[in-house]
Amino acid sequence: MQPALDSSTLDRLIALGREQGHLTNQDLEANLPIASMSAEEIALIVVHLEETGVPVELDDSLASPNPKPNPAPVRSAEIIPFPDRAAAARVKRRNAPLQKASPTASEAPKAAQPGRGATHWAVAISGLLVLVLLVGLVMMLGV
Repeated sequence: MQPALDSSTLDRLIALGREQGHLTNQDLEANLPIASMSAEEIALIVVHLEETGVPVELDDSLASPNPKPNPAPVRSAEIIPFPDRAAAARVKRRNAPLQKASPTASEAPKAAQPGRGATHWAVAISGLLVLVLLVGLVMMLGV
């Protein structure tokens, strides 16, 4: 709390709050130097009053005595209108065809990966073999 705030002021507020059943912004503004106090100091006084059993009903204006205007929202993206049919036709009439991107280092050519085709065939044949065995087993058991 503020050192300039004496205990008699707090006692007066506590007595007033007990008489009325609660304190409001107007009660605090009438008894405290709100204009020279920070929001933290006001909060400490409110906490002290509520600890003594006096409820305090605050408006937002007291929690921030010097409210700063909210800045305008920053636009993060520009909205681009949908192109008209003429613009879409211009895009379709490109003179040069699209070029294929060059492969990156992680994308090695298929020819440089030996056995890749053989691996695919081995997996396919083993899958077919398992399928044939399961069908044969089902037929033998008569399920």
